[in-house]
Amino acid sequence: MAEADHKILSAEIKLGSQYYFYMETQTALAVPDEDNCIVVYSSIQAPEYAESTISRCLGIPEHNVCVITRRVGGGFGGKAMKAIPVATACALAAYNLRRPVRMYMNRKTDMKTTGGRHPMEVTYNVGFKEDGKITALHLDILINAGIGTDISPIIPLFMVGAIKKYDWGAFSFDIKVCRTNHSSKSAMRGPGEVQGTFISEAVIEHVASVLSMDVDSFNMCNKWRQRGISRVPIVHEVLLRSNPGKVSILGDGSVAVEVGGIELGQGLWTKVKQMTAFSLSAIKCDGMGDFLDKIRIIQANTLSLIQEGLTAGSTTSECSCEAVRICCNILVERLTRIKENLQEQMGSVEWGILILEVEVNLLTGQTTILQSDIIYDCGQSLNPAVDLGQIEGAFVQGIGFFMLEEYLSNSDGLVIPEGTWTYKIPTIETIPRQFNVEIMNSGHHKKRLLSSKASGEPPLLLAVLVHCATRAVIKEARKQLLRWKGLNESDSTFQLEVPATMSIVKKL
Repeated sequence: MAEADHKILSAEIKLGSQYYFYMETQTALAVPDEDNCIVVYSSIQAPEYAESTISRCLGIPEHNVCVITRRVGGGFGGKAMKAIPVATACALAAYNLRRPVRMYMNRKTDMKTTGGRHPMEVTYNVGFKEDGKITALHLDILINAGIGTDISPIIPLFMVGAIKKYDWGAFSFDIKVCRTNHSSKSAMRGPGEVQGTFISEAVIEHVASVLSMDVDSFNMCNKWRQRGISRVPIVHEVLLRSNPGKVSILGDGSVAVEVGGIELGQGLWTKVKQMTAFSLSAIKCDGMGDFLDKIRIIQANTLSLIQEGLTAGSTTSECSCEAVRICCNILVERLTRIKENLQEQMGSVEWGILILEVEVNLLTGQTTILQSDIIYDCGQSLNPAVDLGQIEGAFVQGIGFFMLEEYLSNSDGLVIPEGTWTYKIPTIETIPRQFNVEIMNSGHHKKRLLSSKASGEPPLLLAVLVHCATRAVIKEARKQLLRWKGLNESDSTFQLEVPATMSIVKKL
């Protein structure tokens, strides 16, 4: 900090929460079984965690508890830890009553209990040279964890990884995870990384503002409508986990496949099915026809196949496909020897970047995304159509976090919103009017499974650009107002809250 020509001290940033808003709320069905066993059908991202918790709650061995997950109607992290209490309560009632019990949360109850993304308050000190080079950055961050621990202790790890995408010189931080009277917060798509990305961009733009080094802002063509443009790089560290797989070829030639991941709508089963068909096609037997029709992906069952833990982190598809590929290669090797023996006996047997343009109505505060152009590196995509949907969906969910969704609590810590009347998620009116996404194939990668790259969470980080572009528009409008008043244009520093709703933009 001592080497800096300029310093910004005690600047503040506040980041709000965000609700998951999956289509299917928390639900479970428990059915007592013979031999003091119980079967639980749960909409959960981590069946193994539910199995362990139910076992301890009922006082029975884990092999007496079977948790089955066919699919999850949207998760985004909200069906990881938050689904466990629902499944456990359902199992306890069924076990004691000796009859099936079903639980299903309505939207109001789900919104009040599931928590959502971690709100944060950030204070930063930054030192920088006259040419814009940053020499030091110190962050004081308070993370609102709510009433319970959940996964909150690991949020700082993800945050720091995202913040370190820039060279800050002397970088230090003091991050505190705080217990409050709010509902317990949990993992949500890009946990910590979304906030870390925003913090780093907010610091950069503040420094540029002080030095009058703003870039890519449009001149005013209309008093009440102005445009801004911004570019943001993202860095997303992908952690690979072990993942089981099981491939069975049945007597009629059909194939049953089990993997340790849960289908959340991210296209896991589609990719696994394609990988199975591709790998087994090496057998080259007659009558295979459309092999995809002969493959079925079996629902997750904690007693049939030990799960890998948690379906999260944007890597489950790749890890599951790799496990299936290894299984198929073993089967192909075995069947090839059988085929050769038959032939002897019978003669023959046949990374991401985004450029964005926004328009702000200065009278109403409405922000319109005119155009977004995303170029995203998927490596060698396992399924471009599925990855395209993941990129678009993650980006739109990020728009909700940065621009629309106010997940507020009152003084008693109770969640205020009860549904879409009071909680606004992205709609066709708020997504980009021209939404361009191009998947770039960066070729073979020796260190990546199947040369594929994650597409579930990293695109969400790009949505920080919507907030940055809106801030650029407001800055130009404030400068114009100062010119009209004959005041110094350089005095236009301000903080734009998250989410930057219409009312907040209008006030600025």
